[in-house]
Amino acid sequence: MTLRSATNTLLVLALALPVIQAVLMWVRVLLTSMGDDAGAAIVGHVGTACQVAWPISIVGLVITLALVAISERPPEE
Repeated sequence: MTLRSATNTLLVLALALPVIQAVLMWVRVLLTSMGDDAGAAIVGHVGTACQVAWPISIVGLVITLALVAISERPPEE
């Protein structure tokens, strides 16, 4: 995996995970109101995994952007 593809992947994760979290929160509330507590618990655990993955992807994105900036810098004379 090149730095560019890693940056693209991490950018998509950083932008998409908050949207996925919002949808999962809505689904969890919907399942709870329908009386499906087991399904709501499972969706809650998936939402927690997204909440953990989001800051990790942001930190990884910052690191890969720094590596891209360093690798594309012209050599000093």
